[in-house]
Amino acid sequence: MPDLTDRLPLGARVVVRHLIEGGDRATDTLGQLVERTETEVVVRTRSGETRVPVADVVAAKPVPERPWRLAAFLRRAGVAVLDLDGVLRDFGTDGQRSRSERELGLEPMGLPEIAFALPQAAAMVTGRGTYAEWIDAMRAHLLELGHTDTLVSTVMERWSADRGAPIHRTVALVDDLTAAGIPTYVFTNGTDRVPDELAQIGLGHLAPMLLNAHDLGFAKPAPEAYAVAHAEIERRLGRTVGRAEVRFTDDRVANVEAARDFGWHGQVFTLPVDD
Repeated sequence: MPDLTDRLPLGARVVVRHLIEGGDRATDTLGQLVERTETEVVVRTRSGETRVPVADVVAAKPVPERPWRLAAFLRRAGVAVLDLDGVLRDFGTDGQRSRSERELGLEPMGLPEIAFALPQAAAMVTGRGTYAEWIDAMRAHLLELGHTDTLVSTVMERWSADRGAPIHRTVALVDDLTAAGIPTYVFTNGTDRVPDELAQIGLGHLAPMLLNAHDLGFAKPAPEAYAVAHAEIERRLGRTVGRAEVRFTDDRVANVEAARDFGWHGQVFTLPVDD
């Protein structure tokens, strides 16, 4: 194998220039190097995996990581608070939700839109209901829309089986924050089964950090949610915490704006540009 690809470590972000169109011109592929054999390298890009024959590679080099502004923002915190879903874990990564939406004749993200519009969803995340009750309500609603019992049962099995998948870059950031001695919490509009879900996907170490609306009784972006979360942070730390000490990130703009109104520093969550 040429040294061009031999020196690239697996997992690194790389740019690989390679010949296409029978060698008539070259193009660059940017992404993460996920596999290397004697005959090809595999680069994971935003649009999927690209397999590049080693014989077609004309240049290759690692790409320096860009600074992650969100990481710098949280590392300056007296207390760091992060949202859970969309920040530390993601749903629908196995394609099953999209499959269900197609079978139900829904647009992308149409199933979560239906699910979270149900009154049982609001009750669940504020501790007045359970995940099981929400699932029963979803099932009944889909049946009322005219879908067959067989399809609805399949859709609900897929939904219940999806515990989410870790967003590894953010999980690593939380680990760095805690290692640096920064008190760190995970503030979620969650359900009664969030701790078990985290354990099932390898994030059980986040459970002690949870500030779960299901337990607190109020959900973001209600002002009361930030007040009770702040009080719980003070209780756990055993001291008064100035609101300006807290730095918070969430993937929902409304939740960040509400945190700022409460007096926390807030920044909308984004991953680094190259991720």
